[in-house]
Amino acid sequence: MIEFTRVSPGYNLLRLRAVRLVALSPLFPYVIQAAILAVFLWLAVIGWGQFAPEGVPAKQFAQTNLVTLVIWGLWWPAMVWVAVIVGRVWCAVCPLELLSNFAERLGRRLGVKQQVLGRWLRSGFLIVGFYALIQMLIAGVELHRVPGYTSVFLWSLLALAAFTGFFLKDRAFCRGFCPVGLLLSTYGRGAVLAVRSCGDGPCGGCTEKNCRRSEKRNRLDARSCPSLLNPVTLNSNADCLMCLQCAKACPSSNMGLFLRRPFHIGDVREAIASWPVMLFLIVLSGYVGYELCSEWKAAQGVFLWVPEKAAALFGLTSTVGWVKGAWTVVLVPLLFWTVLSMPVLLLGGAKTMSEAWRRLALPMTFILAAGHLAKGLAKSAQWAGYSVLAWQDPTGISAAQAIVA
Repeated sequence: MIEFTRVSPGYNLLRLRAVRLVALSPLFPYVIQAAILAVFLWLAVIGWGQFAPEGVPAKQFAQTNLVTLVIWGLWWPAMVWVAVIVGRVWCAVCPLELLSNFAERLGRRLGVKQQVLGRWLRSGFLIVGFYALIQMLIAGVELHRVPGYTSVFLWSLLALAAFTGFFLKDRAFCRGFCPVGLLLSTYGRGAVLAVRSCGDGPCGGCTEKNCRRSEKRNRLDARSCPSLLNPVTLNSNADCLMCLQCAKACPSSNMGLFLRRPFHIGDVREAIASWPVMLFLIVLSGYVGYELCSEWKAAQGVFLWVPEKAAALFGLTSTVGWVKGAWTVVLVPLLFWTVLSMPVLLLGGAKTMSEAWRRLALPMTFILAAGHLAKGLAKSAQWAGYSVLAWQDPTGISAAQAIVA
């Protein structure tokens, strides 16, 4: 029986032979990544140029089309649930990491002078911009309901991963460009899975330091941490992609994959969020708020009343989606966080509004994650019923036309 306490490091899953055989195999995670990459490429190909047929609502077509069903109805909500419960496991098997990895190796072999990711890019500001752009595209052109646009989205991600890998080094795409990097990093902080050292003894006496030696970083397998972390001192789930390369590289088998209590006491607790994390959560709050309101027509009407009236008043009805996007991603979050910060300022918990926002950001993660999980579950439950139809006819045209007939 596994006993979890506040101070227990948890149970090392690598002690289980089946887990060890898979996780420490030279084929892990490459085989899984390659399989998922093949699926991504297939979806990007079959979704190209597909739009809802005349007379079929975009939402209905999105549910019967295999591309939009898989990406937005199943994978996207599942990624959120996985991040909250078990951390950045998706990152370990992400096909974009594989593409970036091999693009980096190709660039190095061709003699490309690959650059180190700059401090500003490492901070996450660009990731905030990418995530906000996705939300604007969802509102402006219904990215999540149009297979053709979803295909462009997938091809863009694949191209970005390959480009950054070719010209930058050390897992640059994951650390500075992945649009969901901050989402997974923030939501995964309290997860029950974590890569940690099994004890200080072997690591303290280790002279090889294979888990972080730069000359071991370019190996295909059992390489030093590709994310430039020091595995021995890990005390947070935020940046570790759980690829287990450190566990493979350790000559003493002193790195483990621990199953432990949520929000483990041994993990670091920041008193104040970084600027990128704060900005990301502000953007996310608008998206989650709207998504929850969309489950109730009356609440959705109240939420969208201002942008719809503003679009009509200023003659922007043809671009009302973009107005709704700006309202959801920028204006509502700023208003909400301003009101939220007032008690903090009045009670002396912060000297400036930005400081109040940063102090509120990490606690607000719990509320946002709960809302995100609830919406994701509702959406997946609603969309999953179309899976058989979408598999029988990946285009979804026949099924959608039959439903609305």
